[in-house]
Amino acid sequence: MPEEVSYEPHNGLMRVRAWGVDPIADWMASKKKVIQLFEAHGVSHLLVDAQQLTTAPSVSDIFDFGQDWPDAIKTAVVVGENTSEDVAFIETVAINRYKQMRIFYEEDDALLWLRE
Repeated sequence: MPEEVSYEPHNGLMRVRAWGVDPIADWMASKKKVIQLFEAHGVSHLLVDAQQLTTAPSVSDIFDFGQDWPDAIKTAVVVGENTSEDVAFIETVAINRYKQMRIFYEEDDALLWLRE
């Protein structure tokens, strides 16, 4: 699976690192782990590093994924050049569903937003 999910108690956040070809099955598996960490530790901030993605899931898969994202998890996604338009679509879906999710091009900006 080209994704890693981790919990950083010293930072008070969860982190997903994604790279390469990243099918929706990997996104769903990571989502399950994120929800488990959220429930186990009460941490509600997530930083997703998607800068190394070469291929993202289809737009319809991203739509379904974003629509079902948990409301309580504030999510910052750092995108790279290869899939920025595809992954940025999830922000549109999330905003339309009143979810806390934003796209960034720099990790520092993403971390600032998460800490607001």
